[in-house]
Amino acid sequence: MHHAFTIRALLKQLPVRIESAVAYSDRLLLGTATGALLIYQISEVAPDKVPTVTLVETRKTFARKAIEYLGVIKEAGVLVCLADGLVTLYDLHTLSNATPLGNTRGAHIIALHTGVDHIDGIPTLVSKLATYGKRKVVVLEWRDAEFYKSFDYSAAEKIVAMQFSAPGLLVLSTAREFLTLQLPRGQWDDLFPADTASLRTVAGGMSISHGADPAGNSNENTSAPGASSGTGMWGSWALSLSGTSSDVQTTIARMPGDKLLLCHKDIGVFINSAGKLCRNEYSEPMIFNRAPTSITYTSSYAVAASRDPGPPAQPPSSGSTNDHTAMPRFNIEVRNIATQALVQSLLLTEEEPAYIFNGTGGKQVWAIGLHTVWRLMPAPIQQQVEDVLEAEQYDEAISLVAQSDNILEAEKEELTKKIRWLRARWLFRDQAKYEEALSEFTELGATPTEAIALCPERIAGELAEDTSDTESLADNSASEHDDPETEPGKNSNKQVVWKEALFAIMRYLTEHRRWLQQAAREGKRELEYAVRVLYDDEDGDDDGNEKARLSSDSLQGSQRESEDDTSLPHVRLKRLAFSLEQMNIPVPAMAQVVDTTLLKVYLECSPGLLGPLLRVKNYCDVEQSEGLLLERKRYLELVDLYHGKGLYRNALQLLQTQGKSADSGSLHGTYATVRYLVRLPADQFDLIVEYLQWPLQSGLLYKQKGSDSSNEDDEDWPDPTTIVSMVFADDRPAAETFPRSRVASFLHQISPALAIQYLKYVFDTWKDKTPALHDDMVAAYFDMLEEKHSDSDRLSLRVKLQQFLKSSSHYSPERALARLPDDRLFMERALVLSRLGRHEHALGLLVFSVANLALAEQYCVENISQRADIFVLLLKLLVSSPPVDVIDNEAEEIRSGQPKDSVDQIEDKRTEIHRQYVGHLLATYPQSIPVADVLPLLPPDMAFSHDIFVYLRSQLCTLDQDVRTKNVVRSLVAAEDLHARRQLSHLQSNFVVISETRVCPQCLKRIGSGTAFAVVPDERKGQVVVHYSCWQRSRSAVSNGRDVSADDSIASPLDNKPQVEIKWA
Repeated sequence: MHHAFTIRALLKQLPVRIESAVAYSDRLLLGTATGALLIYQISEVAPDKVPTVTLVETRKTFARKAIEYLGVIKEAGVLVCLADGLVTLYDLHTLSNATPLGNTRGAHIIALHTGVDHIDGIPTLVSKLATYGKRKVVVLEWRDAEFYKSFDYSAAEKIVAMQFSAPGLLVLSTAREFLTLQLPRGQWDDLFPADTASLRTVAGGMSISHGADPAGNSNENTSAPGASSGTGMWGSWALSLSGTSSDVQTTIARMPGDKLLLCHKDIGVFINSAGKLCRNEYSEPMIFNRAPTSITYTSSYAVAASRDPGPPAQPPSSGSTNDHTAMPRFNIEVRNIATQALVQSLLLTEEEPAYIFNGTGGKQVWAIGLHTVWRLMPAPIQQQVEDVLEAEQYDEAISLVAQSDNILEAEKEELTKKIRWLRARWLFRDQAKYEEALSEFTELGATPTEAIALCPERIAGELAEDTSDTESLADNSASEHDDPETEPGKNSNKQVVWKEALFAIMRYLTEHRRWLQQAAREGKRELEYAVRVLYDDEDGDDDGNEKARLSSDSLQGSQRESEDDTSLPHVRLKRLAFSLEQMNIPVPAMAQVVDTTLLKVYLECSPGLLGPLLRVKNYCDVEQSEGLLLERKRYLELVDLYHGKGLYRNALQLLQTQGKSADSGSLHGTYATVRYLVRLPADQFDLIVEYLQWPLQSGLLYKQKGSDSSNEDDEDWPDPTTIVSMVFADDRPAAETFPRSRVASFLHQISPALAIQYLKYVFDTWKDKTPALHDDMVAAYFDMLEEKHSDSDRLSLRVKLQQFLKSSSHYSPERALARLPDDRLFMERALVLSRLGRHEHALGLLVFSVANLALAEQYCVENISQRADIFVLLLKLLVSSPPVDVIDNEAEEIRSGQPKDSVDQIEDKRTEIHRQYVGHLLATYPQSIPVADVLPLLPPDMAFSHDIFVYLRSQLCTLDQDVRTKNVVRSLVAAEDLHARRQLSHLQSNFVVISETRVCPQCLKRIGSGTAFAVVPDERKGQVVVHYSCWQRSRSAVSNGRDVSADDSIASPLDNKPQVEIKWA
């Protein structure tokens, strides 16, 4: 409740009894019980000051009996007066020219209405007067201030109240039901059926609850309330309306917006101008503390006058109608029309107000007693708003601003936004209704910083508000919650409230983050927000910054002063001392605030969501986030933050530091570092190489220790080969774009085996043919062979090297030959020499240095395509002495088998072995060894072995076969020549003579020299000569299915293919 009106008695202890009154313009008319009319002039000093009332004229003989009703039809200039059961019309300006309405005799209820009605499609100002008496309703109508017509309607039941809801609809009430009368048709309709079941259906589930009376007494045991327990509103009406008419207390009052309030006892419902319940606007009925005897309205309030029978302990004495010992109190009850909440109760002990009415369109409210006239002076609207805001009744304040007619429409929206803004803060801080509060901020277009600032400092950071004048979330004491920030274990309910707030903030920020991401995708640089800007107010100077006021001329007004009451406060809206300005805020700046706060919220309530936030593009403030994550030891999330911000070195330094720490958990070892290096883009190659040295070297040391493969630490310290496979030898695009020569050089420095592993992947997967890389591969193999290895490992390396030297054709043989040592690796040297085309030198190495004739034989088979006489070179080496530039290891091997033999014996042994192998080669490859080249090489003392016999026989058979083949070919050529001669002779005998007069039978043009023609066979003429082009056209026509003209005498012959085609030059 707040201070909405101050009641002032303008006229007291009048010597006459007041029966009726009306106020219009600057006049107040009072009708007395003696029939006299008192005319007062109202002098308004200021809207918030008490006016003065001066008696201007008294007309004692205005009516013969008591004036029961006074009304004004201003548009028609008519004063309506009801006296002695007869309605009389007077001129409003002169109060003369009385016109009694005879058809209204017996009337005791009157209703007036003026409005715009569309008659035949033309807007017309229509005024109507309705009276009821003697079971008859009389309606008089004025159109555009001219009397139009009078209508009479019969009523089946006694009418106790009536009021116009529209120019064509009259709402009435009997003792049992509400009715409507449609004008001018005269159709009666039941508005609310009288039976209880129908009334419950009409109620639509409306619930009612009685409030306390102004004195604080409960309405539970009083006789005035209309509702009985268990039946609801409409059940109460059904019980009352079904009783005797003496129990019925029914009032129909006009409300703003063409609405009517239908009130039975203390319960009222709203209907619109069409006579329908206003369910959407008013979900519950209006419940008065006492049954009103009269109701009027202002722009915001419904004002009802009712009688309080006083304390039940002092009932009136028997036989007395007016016992002053009971001290009856008379209430004027003020309720907000929109919220239906009780705003103010004014208690009168002087005398009972007969009725209450408004004047000048609801801007003045008058209360009339038997000898007293009161005026309800409205409090300045700014004070009312301040009062309800101070009481934290924000819905009441919103409705008050929306309904007030003292505020400009343009300013109503701004004020409503401000109040809603405060309401959202109040819901969040004091009511723990976090979702509703954040939804309100969203609808207002507020920046997320407004909601964030309501959180404790550990969430809001620098945005946290100074809570010296407003309770923060940390000190929330409303709704039975003390401290929502209390640590777990102290108060579980407080912790639950704190968690609810965090989850609400989390959902709010997540949704706003989506909007910011959408704006960024659409290319928007700024978004518009409503920003709260506090006004400057130095030293509380009321005349200072005008923005500290409500920034509305209609709300400022003068400070309230009264001669009778000087305690009225000087009002200033301190709670609205701010403005909501629309500002464009850059998207990145707002996104940074949202993301950083969201990170803090995740740390509090959902740490598992930190990864999804930081692994994608985010705008978290690095400095704040880094400190928070380090404090909570969220190292993995900190690495994700560094990575998203491009701070790769920071992330790697953190991983390396934690990897060397024994108590770092999942980050212990080198695996986390290697896994992160895989995530880096290709342009960070230098950084990758820098921080990969530690994992590779650590892996080599770990491997050298010979740790058990089942050790749990193996996963944390991966093998160097595994690291190379993850970082460099991988199918991701970044690995493929790395500078391969630099990678190979880096790995070679760590270990040649790693370089070999990487280059093998490069050659096999990416098919790289760069000569430099192939040279690096050869060099890595050579360096590997220089290291200490077991015999088996060394043999395996040599086999792999030899395979590479054979398979690769892109390395430089000159460089490889320069790297080869002179006293070993003869097989590899032979392979390199073969690439240089020095086969004789290579075979010498295989025969004498390697001492493996089988390898020499295989070498010849593999290289015969490059040199056809390669077997002859091998035979030449076998039948001759070792070259001087070749190390003779063969003799040493023979000597190792016969250590006691002399040099001559060893040479004889070697000669025997070589000559046997010569025979083997001659017998195995006779087609590759020409006999003419071999026979001069064979020594004279060489025995004629079976192998030589086989070789010579094979050579003789080959020569014989060649002779026979040549003879067959010669015969075939002669036969073909003979056939060609015969065919030529036949063609030369078939000729035609082309003369100068020969004509083409198709086009009938001469076939001259230099013209291409065709000779076509013909059944009748033997053959026909035509132009070659004519013959082609004829063939095309036949192939396209087109018939040749019947006049064409050679159409049929031309269908055949010509046997002779001749073209003359």
